[in-house]
Amino acid sequence: MEKIEPKNLKQLLDLAYSAHQEHNTRNDFRQNGKVPFAVHPIWCAMTLLNDQRIPFAERAIGYQALLLHDVLEDTNLGIPDYVDTQVIDLVKEMTHDSWEDEQKIEGKSHLVKLLKLCDKIASMYDETLRDDAVYRKEWKALTEKLLHDVENHYGSIRLVTLAKAVLNDTAW
Repeated sequence: MEKIEPKNLKQLLDLAYSAHQEHNTRNDFRQNGKVPFAVHPIWCAMTLLNDQRIPFAERAIGYQALLLHDVLEDTNLGIPDYVDTQVIDLVKEMTHDSWEDEQKIEGKSHLVKLLKLCDKIASMYDETLRDDAVYRKEWKALTEKLLHDVENHYGSIRLVTLAKAVLNDTAW
């Protein structure tokens, strides 16, 4: 992929919006019902896409996976056939049946760890996590592990800088 095609971007943005605002099976809002859920995958995708310190090929495929990363977990939609198979595979690898399963990151690819870090930081950034001290502590520990692995592989990318700032500013 040489560039992000605007029509493809819009198609995926529309899919993410429709999935989370019209087909969500859990909760179609975040931040105590104030912000549409679709903001979460869009924030994740745009944060990754705008980090020019990450190789373009990984950003180009990764932003698509982040736009769709919660579709299989939180909606009654599947991933349409027009979505690239590599994106579908990444979405499936990021989809989990339980919190315990989600914490198992050993053996995951560098790209999946990068995408998961973006997802975890987004939820810490907007402070949309259930008010459970043990869960929050586990969330923070997983995020710190992802940060360590991502920084070791990618170096000083903007997402690492952002993750460190959010982790340092989160008193869990």
